Amino acid sequence: MESRGIQPDAKGAIMTEGIPWDLETLRNEVLSMCQQTLEVLKLVWQGFRRQDMESLQQAKQLCQEIHQREKVLTEKVVKELSDQSGFLAEEQELFFAPLHLERIGDNVELLIRALESVLAEGILFSERAIGEINTLFEKATELLECIHDVLVTKNRVLIRHILEEGRHYEELVNEYASVHQQRLIEGVCMPKASSIYLAILDDLRGIEWHTRQIAQELAAGGR
Repeated sequence: MESRGIQPDAKGAIMTEGIPWDLETLRNEVLSMCQQTLEVLKLVWQGFRRQDMESLQQAKQLCQEIHQREKVLTEKVVKELSDQSGFLAEEQELFFAPLHLERIGDNVELLIRALESVLAEGILFSERAIGEINTLFEKATELLECIHDVLVTKNRVLIRHILEEGRHYEELVNEYASVHQQRLIEGVCMPKASSIYLAILDDLRGIEWHTRQIAQELAAGGR
């Protein structure tokens, strides 16, 4: 039986030559890319919780696959699917989702870089900072899981939930950053730890922002 979809070769490269593409194939590949992005985020969160460099290295490798997937998916949309009647009007989220998933991958790579510095340099965070970062990881993971579900169902209630919770997420990041900066001014936090903590907040903020952009595209597509 002929295999369908994106297939990795022995080196993990994506191979699509000779594979017929249609909207169903594209949707399945976008869902697969979303699931892979979610797995990467969970790996990085695991690396943070367990102080585990191996998890970060695994996530780094998967990020490269995400970048490659985006290039293949975008090329396939432009070359093979954009001429199909009504495709860009009715299924535009399938075009935009890989772009934002790759940008989530970019932010995950920045997270990995920051956490590698934490482990390599033995940087310590306060219990409060650890709790805040874990809260943001958990909420970012939940929102990305919702994106995967809504790409399947296009459930309008779930789309609104993602948009509303995304805005709350941004407010929470801003609150954490503001309180942390005040603690730095008061001399409670070490400058090196503070710098990396704020970088982690920015990276998690970026992950949520691109997650929300996918939801906005889905919302616009259903009008």
